[in-house]
Amino acid sequence: MGSKGSRGWFWGVILACAVGCAPKTPASTTVATPPATPVTTPATATAAASSEQLPEGAGRQILMSACVACHGLREVTKFRGFYTREQWRDIVRTMVDYGAPVSEKDSEILTDYLTANLGKK
Repeated sequence: MGSKGSRGWFWGVILACAVGCAPKTPASTTVATPPATPVTTPATATAAASSEQLPEGAGRQILMSACVACHGLREVTKFRGFYTREQWRDIVRTMVDYGAPVSEKDSEILTDYLTANLGKK
């Protein structure tokens, strides 16, 4: 090893990797401007449809404003029948720790709502 041929092979592999990993777009790419009006996406349409399936209650507005601000409603409703009240309370507290704008009083209201409508039976 250590011969001139080995070093050439090494640099050839490095060059091949660099070329293979280079972006495939031309240098003068024009970026499209996003539309000025809001667009309804499948995620927002799904959240709206799912919210209609949730019963009215003191915690529904908290759920729709605090939880859906960061992720889709489906992330909450997919756990229907899975968590107990204590588990929902822990989840709500964790989300508050991550920055969900929910007061202590609203956390209890939200926990009660999630337990009543999505909790383990």
